[in-house]
Amino acid sequence: MDRVERPEWIDRALQEHGEREVFPIDEGGKRYWLKRGRPTGSTVIHSLGYRLTGLPFLRPVERKNAAESTRYEAGKLRQLREKGLPVPSVVWEEDAFFVMEDRGESLAPRLKRMAEEEAKPRLHKVVEVLAKLHRSGEYHGASQIRNFTLAENGELSLIDFEESFPSGTPLKALQFRDLFLLLYSLHRQRQKADYPALLRHYMEESGNREFAEELHGLYDRFRWLAAVVGNERVRKRLGSDAEILHRLFESLRGEGS
Repeated sequence: MDRVERPEWIDRALQEHGEREVFPIDEGGKRYWLKRGRPTGSTVIHSLGYRLTGLPFLRPVERKNAAESTRYEAGKLRQLREKGLPVPSVVWEEDAFFVMEDRGESLAPRLKRMAEEEAKPRLHKVVEVLAKLHRSGEYHGASQIRNFTLAENGELSLIDFEESFPSGTPLKALQFRDLFLLLYSLHRQRQKADYPALLRHYMEESGNREFAEELHGLYDRFRWLAAVVGNERVRKRLGSDAEILHRLFESLRGEGS
């Protein structure tokens, strides 16, 4: 089979945007995004932090070089599309980058501008989309709220699938990590919501009802955070993560107990 030549409009965009990692391309009345591959992996300190704390978002990710990362993410997007999941379609792929369709802007800044009652149905839809992904036997890997996009027609989609994990990592562990990352990211941006209701809705939609017990176990393990965040001097030493974790656990206190 003859090799297909790279479309001219992609060549023009590469020349125009230089070495930018991610940028939009408008062509034929449509918007696309070009994403360059970038290495993935966790630092030694990151890995040690997971061993010491067991916090899901610290679970080490698989090491990949830029080309491996590109092939992995483009391949995963195609796989998820075949399962009927709301992700961008890939229109061009090379080892250095791939090009995908636009699926709207990140939901995160939109939520910040909404009143709590207006945001409520959006957040319920977010957990439904994540639950649908999990029911299909998949995980996200970077399920922060910024990686949910909202199109003009109101459709929610998922983006940013470059992170993977070593072979043999239990799927349920990765799905729990997805849920934890989502909740953590919402607390990071101080999103007002009924978090116990969100958790219940996720469990009903996904079938992962055991995750409430896992969250409660983490809450028990980190009860000491209440004292830490109450001490300004200690809180400053630990940084903002301690306060965010405390708010997350407090918002879900009693769920699963």
